[in-house]
Order: sequence, then C-alpha cells, then structure tokens
Amino acid sequence: MQPRSSRPRFWIALQPSIVRIYKMAGLVALTAILVGLVGFLIINIFYFFDHTWVRPVVLSPTYQRVVEASTQLADSKLRASQLATEKLEVEGQLLELERVIAADDTFIAEVGSAADAPRSGDQWLLRRELEKTRLEKENMAGKRVPLGQRIDSLKLRIKDQDAVVNRLAQSPYLKAIDNKVTLAFVANQNLKNVKIGTPIYGCAWGLVWCHKVGTVKAVLDGEV
Repeated sequence: MQPRSSRPRFWIALQPSIVRIYKMAGLVALTAILVGLVGFLIINIFYFFDHTWVRPVVLSPTYQRVVEASTQLADSKLRASQLATEKLEVEGQLLELERVIAADDTFIAEVGSAADAPRSGDQWLLRRELEKTRLEKENMAGKRVPLGQRIDSLKLRIKDQDAVVNRLAQSPYLKAIDNKVTLAFVANQNLKNVKIGTPIYGCAWGLVWCHKVGTVKAVLDGEV
C-alpha cells in the first residue's frame, strides 16, 4: 500500500501556472515602469527644448487670483473716487475764497476814500471795517496758490489712479468674475511663438492623442 501524498495533486499541478503568472505580472509591472520612465523623460526633454507649449488654466469666480483682482480693482476705484471727491472739495474752497475776495473788493470800492481821514465815530468804525476787509482779502489771496497747487496735485494723482484702474480692468482674471474662462499661460521664452491665430493643440495624455482645441484669440501681458 502506497503512502498518501501530503499535498494534493491539484496544487502540485497548479504551481507552475502560478509561477508563470507571477513572472508575467512582474514583467508587465516592469514594462509599465519602464514605459512611464521613458515617457517622463521624453516629456521633460520636449518641454526643455521646445518653445511652443503653453499651460492651460481654467479660471472660475472662486479662483484666488480672480478674487484678488476683483478686490484690487474695487479698492482702486474707491481710491479714485476719494481723490475726485477731495478735488471737488478743494475746488469748492477755492470758489468760496474767490467769492470772499470779490465781495471784499466790492466793499473796498464802495467805501473808496471816505474812511481815509475819519473824524466821526461812524467814520472810525467804517475805517476799522475797511482795514479788516483789506486784511481778510490779503489772507484769502494768500491761500490761492496753495489751493491751486493742491488741485494740480490732485489732478495728477487722479490721472495716475485712473491709469491704475484701467490697467487692472484689463486683467484677464476679471473676465472670470461671472463665468469660467480658459486661458493659456505662456513661459517668457515661448512668447515669440505665440501670435493671434496660432492654433492650439491639447493632448489626452502627455504627448499622446493630441488634437486641435482652438486658436489664440488675443495676446495679453505675458498671457494668452
């Protein structure tokens, strides 16, 4: 009588198949790693030597830079409004000053020489009022130049602030306040190859399965 085997014949027969499966799985994994490494090297070499690639970015209303651009524009507009209000106030002060000077000139002209040699009490009072009016006129006239210089300074500041507002308003980030916007950020060394009408291609994976996705519609400062 023969002794019974400690292992079922089924597992003994299956062992070679399991070994082959392990070898095939290892070969597939090694091949995948090798393909991934080669693909990684090819992509990096391509981006290093090629100067026609761009990086797509989808901007949404909640994108951080969109929020920052919107806030900066609002702050700049508020500052421009404050400067314009300050200019109006100073211009109002200058107009009020001119009215006071005009009234003083009228009073001085009406009095004329009547108070040059006062004799009565009324004439002395009139002379005193005349001197006060002349002093007030001189003080007001002395404020003309500073107020005029302040207005000129405010005009320059308003002009500069308006330029800042206009520059910020051209930011592509503001286009994404209401809707999503797709932009292509271009590296500085690639800008010379980007022009209006240049076709843009997108790839499904790395440099594989590429197809045309659009064209350059406008070239912005450092961005497309």
